[in-house]
Amino acid sequence: MNRIPLQNGNNMPLQAPLIPDPFVPYECPGNRSLNAICQGDPAILGQYLENTPFTLNGDRFLVYVSDFTNCRKAPFMDAGIVIPVRFGEREGGYFLFEYEDNDAAIAAGRDLWGYPKKFGTITLEEKDGGASARVVRHGVPLIAIDCRFDGTETEPLKTTPHLNIHIQPAPDGTILNKRVIARDTSPDFRLTSCRWGSAAVSLGSLPTDPIGPLGPVTVLAASYVVGDFFATEENGWGKTIADLVVNGVPATET
Repeated sequence: MNRIPLQNGNNMPLQAPLIPDPFVPYECPGNRSLNAICQGDPAILGQYLENTPFTLNGDRFLVYVSDFTNCRKAPFMDAGIVIPVRFGEREGGYFLFEYEDNDAAIAAGRDLWGYPKKFGTITLEEKDGGASARVVRHGVPLIAIDCRFDGTETEPLKTTPHLNIHIQPAPDGTILNKRVIARDTSPDFRLTSCRWGSAAVSLGSLPTDPIGPLGPVTVLAASYVVGDFFATEENGWGKTIADLVVNGVPATET
């Protein structure tokens, strides 16, 4: 009888782990991203942070769609909304919402680094003089970006390192572990091209995805970036920078 080739089993199911092991390093040549820099209401942006250890760092936020389908380890489309935050002396970007279309990439981002990934149907199309992107979840349009490459620019938005809240639920429904993880792959990105332009962004909502309060959206400018993405051994992994709950006990009590 032929023996079944078993994996190392660093994630579930043991017989056929969902996350490639090891997940890092990986790369995506020809990665494409449409990034809309938006201006929002600080009072509303702040409400999204009320249950986090972060504080708002400005009144702008990022709406983006990115094409990672050239990634051989786990090809996927990616999209999300990121707001600049402070955590102590650190500045970075906190993902309010994120969507992908490959369960391995979703599980890796959530389980390893705390990205709030969910499944969505995502498109990114380049057309004459512009680009457009869409995100749909459960049949509901959540994100739409339409950009015209007319040279409109704005000050870049600082969204790295990514500052994520990683929560490991306990079997009894409580929190077993809760931590802040920082991750920054930007030093290894190799830019090929960047085109700026004016853009329009529309946002939808689901009961489990309350994006709508961010709109109507004022878009300052958008960039269409093409380059080679790398998640290296040095920068591809995340780093725990603060423990909030350890083995079911709040860190202040440990």
